[in-house]
Formats: sequence, C-alpha cells, structure tokens
Amino acid sequence: MSTNNKVSDNYIDRFTFIETLSREFIAATGHGIYVHLDPIDIEQLYANFQGMDLPILQFARQCIRKLRS
Repeated sequence: MSTNNKVSDNYIDRFTFIETLSREFIAATGHGIYVHLDPIDIEQLYANFQGMDLPILQFARQCIRKLRS
C-alpha cells in the first residue's frame, strides 16, 4: 500500500510542477509550457527542481527569465 501512495505522491508532485510552470508561462508569454519546451526538457527541469530547495513559483519564474534571455 505504501508503494501506491509513493507513486501517487510522485504523480501529484510532477502534475503540480507542470501545471504551475504552464500557468506561469501563460501569464508571462501568453502560451503554455509545451509551446516553449518539449516533454524531455520539462522532465529535465523537474529533475533539476527536485534537487533544489525552491518554491515551484520561484523556480518557474527563473525558467521563464532564462528562456527569454
């Protein structure tokens, strides 16, 4: 049972990350995340995010700034 909870938690964390990132991209550029990045890039961002101690919003805004520069 704990394995199912762990998988579910991982799914929810990834979903929350992608949704937050997409909302921030829409707010900043008018387009969602998949217009700017492919799924492999998003997975790499998620892996990078997991290794950091940043709130999702701060990380998302940093990604947008880097993409625009």
